[in-house]
Amino acid sequence: MAILDYRVVAWEGGRSRLNAATAFAVLSLLFGAIIILLTPPLRGPDETAHFLRALGVAQGDFVPAVRDAQGRSGVFLPPRIQEGFEYFENVRVAERRAGWPGYRQLFKDYFSRVPSTAEPARRPVFVPYGGSEGYSPVAYLPQAAAALVGRLLDLEFLTMYYLMRFAGLGVLTTLIAYAIAISPQLGWTLFAAAMLPAALYGRSVINADGSALAAAIGITAVWVREIIAPSLTRLWQFAGWMTLSALTKPTNLAFALLGLLMPLNRTTRSAAALAVAVLPAMFIAVLWTYVSGADTAAWRMVEITGQPPVSFDPVVKLAYWLDHPLHFPAAVIASFQWNFVELWRQMIGVLGMFDTVLPTWVYLTLTVLLAASLVTQQTIEVRARTWIALVAAITAVGYVFAVYLVCYLSFTPLDADVVWGVQGRYFVPLLPLLAVVVACISHRVPDERIRAALGIGVAVLSGIASIVAILAADWKI
Repeated sequence: MAILDYRVVAWEGGRSRLNAATAFAVLSLLFGAIIILLTPPLRGPDETAHFLRALGVAQGDFVPAVRDAQGRSGVFLPPRIQEGFEYFENVRVAERRAGWPGYRQLFKDYFSRVPSTAEPARRPVFVPYGGSEGYSPVAYLPQAAAALVGRLLDLEFLTMYYLMRFAGLGVLTTLIAYAIAISPQLGWTLFAAAMLPAALYGRSVINADGSALAAAIGITAVWVREIIAPSLTRLWQFAGWMTLSALTKPTNLAFALLGLLMPLNRTTRSAAALAVAVLPAMFIAVLWTYVSGADTAAWRMVEITGQPPVSFDPVVKLAYWLDHPLHFPAAVIASFQWNFVELWRQMIGVLGMFDTVLPTWVYLTLTVLLAASLVTQQTIEVRARTWIALVAAITAVGYVFAVYLVCYLSFTPLDADVVWGVQGRYFVPLLPLLAVVVACISHRVPDERIRAALGIGVAVLSGIASIVAILAADWKI
């Protein structure tokens, strides 16, 4: 008999889960499309770098190999793309100046400009990735596919840009809707987490946040389903999701810890299940790190801080940590205490270039609604739920550790007292794990209709608040 008895006490809510998935798809596409159209190009967090990386993948630069004389990885932009890119990149920089008019006038100027008659004779222009070179192509597959179509159709910058955004929104919405549909009793909880402003905005602009969250929700849903009803097919599904997840962002490799429970729900108690579940993801992640050289564009930090490149060398940083074992944990504690409130706000949703802030009451209301939506119940025997909650909690701690470790190795100088570069949006993938923990320890839960109302409340408030904030910040309305 297996160590854990995963007997399903009840299997209800199939219809409600389907409705949660359908509602998510409708509201995600509706609010996401509006946000795409209202958010000017390059206004998402690090969107310039991610747009360039997606273009590079579309051009076949899967492992960054194109470099300039300074050794920086980048991509050659065709003239039709480079002209629009340069215009909006300059606009993005000019936003911080006093008396900035907003994007209404700037879009009018863009459409009224006279195209250069010498454009056919211009050569492609090299532009550095600027921080996205370390990401694998998996994080940009929808946007890269749209960029490839744009190249074949010879689209100009603006049309291609919005096509890439819509491709990302459509694919990521489909993946998350699928995960919601197969999630026993977690449908409306995952719905609420995936409709927070940070999550909605992340899949509406071009970056890796949307794919990382979709992978986190997908792997959590498949994991719970595999634990409830073990099968070889679901085990391989978990391995596939885990591999994709590890290639979206390095920190997502922490979800491999979910595999710790795999051998325990089988009569053989064999380590083979654990190997199948996590080894492919670990192997492919290590392989990508090796072939890509773990390039984090340290030259940017050198330019910003004026410190020598050795200060941002991960190998040197690891050696320094071994010599000063308390430096990293002390920096983590200090940075967490210093900006806990801001991390919480960013996890709920601080949009744009961290300058599009929602009203305080929206953050508080969404926090309450999200917390209430987490209270659901897994229809699994109590003893099994304890183990599931424990493994999910361990994975969540591992994920937080991974976020701080990556930022410590890549962005933090040797003499810093806090970890640099940690942002609240990085912690959105924790929410599916938190949902599992709360579900496994809950006993009295609200009615299904109340959970649906909570989820839809999160979605509608998130969508409307995000739209209003973008109109105020970018369009001066």
